Amino acid sequence: MTNRVIIPLLCAASAVAFARGTTQHKSTLAASTPNHQSANALSSRFTVNSAHGVEFALDVRNNTKRMVELRFPSGKTYDFIVKDASGTEVWRWSKARMFTQGVQNRLVKAKDAVVFTENWNPANMHGKFTATAVLASDNHPIQESVEFELK
Repeated sequence: MTNRVIIPLLCAASAVAFARGTTQHKSTLAASTPNHQSANALSSRFTVNSAHGVEFALDVRNNTKRMVELRFPSGKTYDFIVKDASGTEVWRWSKARMFTQGVQNRLVKAKDAVVFTENWNPANMHGKFTATAVLASDNHPIQESVEFELK
């Protein structure tokens, strides 16, 4: 066979194998957030570190033996939101930011992870807060919350 035939056949076979995927999901949450089960191949962990400012990290892991595709409807792939004890939003990473309107994909290799991190400077804020991490994927959405305190 010539390369003109082999390459399209290989591409078609890869697309079929990739599309099959798996349908298991286990979500590992930090702090007092309960476990949630849904039908995908990812696990996630959301951590908040308030040693110097506040650092947020959303660790999304592919637990399968196959590559997993994350589809995003825009350039906004994640977000971090902070609410005070009364439930009032005090900070949102995406606020006043502009994102592309184009659809994008991100591949996570088998047994690999992608980590989204951001920092927040809370100025002179004190008290109890709830941070929420959002993976804005339309095929594998994740939302997790963690409570923390600033002294």
